[in-house]
Amino acid sequence: MDAVTISTDKGSINISRTIIETLIHLILQDIKGIVIPKKNIFSKITETVVKGGSEESEKLAQEIRVEIKPDSLIVNLFLVINYGIRIPDLTWEIQTKVKEKIKEITGLEIDVINVHIQGIRYPRQYRSKKRIVAPEIFVKIF
Repeated sequence: MDAVTISTDKGSINISRTIIETLIHLILQDIKGIVIPKKNIFSKITETVVKGGSEESEKLAQEIRVEIKPDSLIVNLFLVINYGIRIPDLTWEIQTKVKEKIKEITGLEIDVINVHIQGIRYPRQYRSKKRIVAPEIFVKIF
């Protein structure tokens, strides 16, 4: 399925997967600690609408994946976060805000939100052109 159908007394409303992914992307921009890709989401949507889909729109789906099933909505988020953020707190905030905002905007209930942390962006002080410098906490652990 590529769209969710909401039935009302005046008819039905179809909300596409792309719109749900776009809404989630906009919600994630307001959460501190998440690294947001540089390319503007609206330029990707415009490109998809004008050209009828492209490889760029598939790259967007690699960050936010929405599975629409007859009785459930499953969201998988693949994110890069900033160094120094407590991961359990951040993921709890992401899950809560995405679920609440999508319910508020569309009226849809999200059953499952899976957050996959794919990477951590370190501050410049930990980056080096010649070698990788690990933060002190990793050195103490190993």
